[in-house]
Formats: sequence, C-alpha cells, structure tokens
Amino acid sequence: MVFAGLIVVLIIQLILSFFEQKEAEMRAKANFYVDYGRGEIMEWGSENWIKAYNGGVVLDGDSIRTKSSSAGSLVFYNGTEARMAENTELTMDVLDNKGSRDILVLEVDKGEVFVSQLVNDMGYTEVTVKSGNFNVYAEGAQFDILNREDQAVRVLSGDVIVELVERTEGEDVVIDEIEVGVGQELFMSESDVADLIARTNMNFLQAITDEWKQGDFYLWNKGLEDGWYEGTEEVPEVDDGPVIDVTITTGTGTVETSDVPEDEVLEYEEPALVLTTPETNPYILEGDQIYIIGTVSGYASKIIVTSYTEDGTASDYKLSLFEAGGTEWSYNAAYIYGNLHEGENEYVVTSYNYDGDEADSMTVTINVPEGTFEQELACTLSAPVVAQDTYDTSEGYVSVFGTIDCAYGIVVNGYSLSLFKAGDTTWSYTASLEFGNLAEGENTYEVYSVDKDGNKSESVYFTINYQPAAETGSGVSE
Repeated sequence: MVFAGLIVVLIIQLILSFFEQKEAEMRAKANFYVDYGRGEIMEWGSENWIKAYNGGVVLDGDSIRTKSSSAGSLVFYNGTEARMAENTELTMDVLDNKGSRDILVLEVDKGEVFVSQLVNDMGYTEVTVKSGNFNVYAEGAQFDILNREDQAVRVLSGDVIVELVERTEGEDVVIDEIEVGVGQELFMSESDVADLIARTNMNFLQAITDEWKQGDFYLWNKGLEDGWYEGTEEVPEVDDGPVIDVTITTGTGTVETSDVPEDEVLEYEEPALVLTTPETNPYILEGDQIYIIGTVSGYASKIIVTSYTEDGTASDYKLSLFEAGGTEWSYNAAYIYGNLHEGENEYVVTSYNYDGDEADSMTVTINVPEGTFEQELACTLSAPVVAQDTYDTSEGYVSVFGTIDCAYGIVVNGYSLSLFKAGDTTWSYTASLEFGNLAEGENTYEVYSVDKDGNKSESVYFTINYQPAAETGSGVSE
C-alpha cells in the first residue's frame, strides 16, 4: 500500500512538473497577429525578413515589422499586448519569467507601438521599452510609444517612468528621469533631442494632444480596449487603408482576420526629384546666397540635403519646411550660414520613401568664383540692440525687433536670422509655440552678431514671459 501511494505521488509530481514546464515554455514566447495588411519577421541570427503569419511564434531576439497600411499585435501569455502601427519595426530583446511574473524588454527601432499591460490570474508582465532617446518602465499601464522623426511617450493609465537617454557607442547615459502621469505625454522633436543632448532644455512634458486622440491608431486601440470587436462586430473604417473584419476569441487574445489579398494594401509611389532652380547644373554664382529649389513626385516622407565644407566635412540638413507627401522643396545656401564657399560647392539632395528608406538623390553643383566674398563692410562689428528686453504675453507668440550698426549676420539662441543680410541695420525674430521656440513660463533668449569670419560680438538678452489665458467653465479663454 505504501509503495502504491508513492507511485501515485510520483505520478502527480510528474504531471505537475509537466504542466509547469509547458507553462514556462508558453510564457517564454509571444504570438504575432497581422490585424490587417502585411507583417514580416526576422528570426534571431538571420538577416532576412520573411512573411509573418497569424499566430506565429516570436522568441527572444526576433524582430517584427509592419508594412504600409498595416497593423499587427504581439500577444503575451497573460493577454498583455504590444500593438504596432504601420511602418513599425521592433525587436523582442528579452522575454523571461520568474514564476507568475514575465519580464519583457522591447526595442522600438522605428514607428509607433501601443502597449496594454494586464494583471490577472495568469500573471503579470513587467514591461521595459527602449525607443530612441527613451527608456520606458511601466506597471499595469496603457501607453503609446512613438519613434519616428518625433519621439513621444503617451500615458493612458497606470504608472510609467521614462529615462531620457543619450545613446553612445558602448554606453547609454541617463540624463534625466521623469514620471509621466495619466493624460500626459513626453514629446521631443528633432530639435528637442539636440537640446536634450546639449543639456539646454529638459522641459518636454505636456498634456496629450487632441490631434493624437483623433488619429486612426489611437481610435483603433481604443476600440480594442472598449470591446468594439468582441463577438463578430466589424472594425471601424480606417482612413487610407482597407476595411477588415476582425473578431476576437474572448479570453485568449487570439485575433482572427478575414483574408485580404496582399495587392489590396495601399502602396506609395517611390519619390523622384527634379531640380527647377538654378536652371543649369552646374551653376556659376556671383553672389553670397542662392536658393536651390525643386519638386518631388511620388511620396517622400522627408528630404535631406548634404553640404560640404572646404575641407570636405559633410553636414546633413533635413528640410524643416518640407512636409511628408509634399511636392515642392527648397534649400538656402549662403556664405553667412557656412554652407557656401568660394570654389566648387556640392549639395546632395536625397528623398526618402514612405517606409523611411533612401529612394532618389541628385547632386547640385554651385561654383563661386574666387574673390567673390572678399568685400568688407566699411565698419566694425557691433553688438545688436533689442528694442525691448522684457515681454509678457498670453497669445503664444511674440515678434521681437532690434537694430544693429554693423554685422554680417544676427544669431538668436543659435538660430541665424535668414532674412537678415550683411549691412542691414534692423532685424526681427518671432518666438512662437508653433515654432517650438516658446514655452510656458519665462523664456530667455541670447542675441549676438557675427562678422564674415564668424567672430561674435558681445551678447545681449531679452526675456518672454508666456502665461496662457485661463479658460472659463464654458471653455472660453478669459
């Protein structure tokens, strides 16, 4: 009898051990579902992307990406999800477990990801996301990560801590740590990232914008969270993409999609550049400034111009006035900016397609005869004068004016005033929320002039105190 009892105990232990092992194996993987469009996977150790199928297994080190007009979801053991917008690429760096606690580290290489953490009887997933200049640590949260030309972390619920990081070869330097509250977003443009690295601005926290909440990706996620798709309800129409019927098998996190022919996925034409000004290429310039102007057909997400100094050093500049999908572009080459010198000047103009990959490029050559820049102003460099040194506003923008006796250029907070020409005696500068050079509270600006060799004058300063107008109960500003 004792022997039989031992046999029963051993059998029970074997059964329990088997199920524990199976549970550990299930916790150590995720499943990827293509909600609509097309997804691809690159397995650890491979360099090739292949088509991802619904329910496909994703392991440590694997990378996943969605294509144009596509979306997909990584679903983990306890139902926690990482939902990927179109043109998004991420790597699952770590997926481990300690008992009922799963440890997940995702790296968002580009794109946008909405994370919905669950805490339930099946356990808890501890999530860390590395994205651009952010390290995000979340507990029981719903949050959105953006890593395109702009970067953002938006928190819908739960506790989220974000480290602001400077990433260098071999080492990540944590600059600051911020707790992002519910309803807040940490937002950085490309210029904000430069300010972060220079340690000149750390104020990137703001309320989540209505514009983002009106976007297709947020509305799609909100529909999933609110249960729009339980049973057999249809997915609301998503602009610029196919309408897909999606159902969810409740309790399992399994997403089933109707079959959509791949050729129905919206494809964007590759961009092609055309030069309109100057009319000839190469071009001989007898002056100190020229606007290089052109058009682009197809879809360009951005355009970058690479210029070269006299010693051959390259400098990339993203055309800030060009918007994705635009058809016209221009670039200002000027002696005062340091991107135009005597002799041969080459400018490589490169367009990038919808996926952010390099597409078309052209080289524009501007030849400036020797001696063109030798003229001197018949005066000595002087410091600029600001008409008013303190401004108070509730409007969100201020125009500042000043005078100067002698200068080749005026610089305000590192920005060279493009409308100021050598020898001008007046200057103006606009600070605006829209331009990103004005924030709530007190803002201080440094102004100095430069001569043709880049030598600086003494600096002068002005301040702008911006306090938004208070809103009444009816939502009208007082």
